[in-house]
Amino acid sequence: MGKGKYAKQREKDAEKPFSAAQSGSEGASFSAPQEGSAPSPQTETAENSAPRAGFGEKIASVFRGGDKLRGSSRRIWELDFVRGVCVLLMVFDHFIYDIADIFASSWIRANPDMEWLVYVRDMARAYWSSDFHTDAQHVVVWIFCFVCGISCYFSRSNLKRGILAGIFALLITLVTDQLGMIIRFGVLHMFAVAILLWWLIDLLCRHKKLRTAVVSLVLGIAIIAIDYAFSAAYENGERFTRSQTWFFVAEWLNAGVYSADYYPVFPSVGYVLIGSFCGYVLYNKRRSLFPRLGRYSWHAPFDFWGRIALWVYVFHQVAVAVFLALVSFLILTPGDFVII
Repeated sequence: MGKGKYAKQREKDAEKPFSAAQSGSEGASFSAPQEGSAPSPQTETAENSAPRAGFGEKIASVFRGGDKLRGSSRRIWELDFVRGVCVLLMVFDHFIYDIADIFASSWIRANPDMEWLVYVRDMARAYWSSDFHTDAQHVVVWIFCFVCGISCYFSRSNLKRGILAGIFALLITLVTDQLGMIIRFGVLHMFAVAILLWWLIDLLCRHKKLRTAVVSLVLGIAIIAIDYAFSAAYENGERFTRSQTWFFVAEWLNAGVYSADYYPVFPSVGYVLIGSFCGYVLYNKRRSLFPRLGRYSWHAPFDFWGRIALWVYVFHQVAVAVFLALVSFLILTPGDFVII
């Protein structure tokens, strides 16, 4: 069979040397290396010639709201912002507590001429024992619960989230037990239970988001209503158990069990479940409800802390205690860390 004119033309082209002009025109569309293949010299040169941001520039971009902070365009920045504000308020709260209850007395004894230290101690203790602190603490935790519920709607694996939170909660219990201020069932313990409960509801609802949202709303309202009724009876002198087994369920079942941080299942998990319903209603399109307010925006630092809220919660007390201990050792009580 004879060769067609197009076949003959291809043979002629194959005999010609590959020129630089052809490389710049016909080969331009194939300049990107294929997956698994070695990059071409042109690609390597282009990559090497591009300016690379230094470590300091990367850190600066985080706190001024650069691309690295913004991450995926699908991330809901206002949730990170609210979570960041709450976690920073928590850090401030524990910072004041450490000054009032651990460090201030030693500072005053070592520096009797520094009257301002007495003022700092009194202000810290007044804040910690005030009604404002108590009310603000509850509001912050409720908001945290609400945002945690919304995040359940977005998470790729709530089973993994719940197990991870549970592991960290167990570690916190073990460490605080050694320090003599045990946290038996705190915020992180409650979050672990709430996230795993939502995962179970979603599993039983066969991952039908509307069905899961409705069941979560009904169950959340029921948990809060039951807690309200039993708490009223408890305050009127009713005692439902003498056993210490079910202390984690509700305060009205807490038969004298001490926990430095205590947020039982009733009613806190109810707020998380209601938050998950609101996540379905507000973010069904999985898009932010608010504009980002510019690339270098005021909310960027809060977003950053909100994205690492779990790690801040786990390690912030250690960081605060170490910072204040160094202040003691270097300035106020030289040679003495106070906390040890």
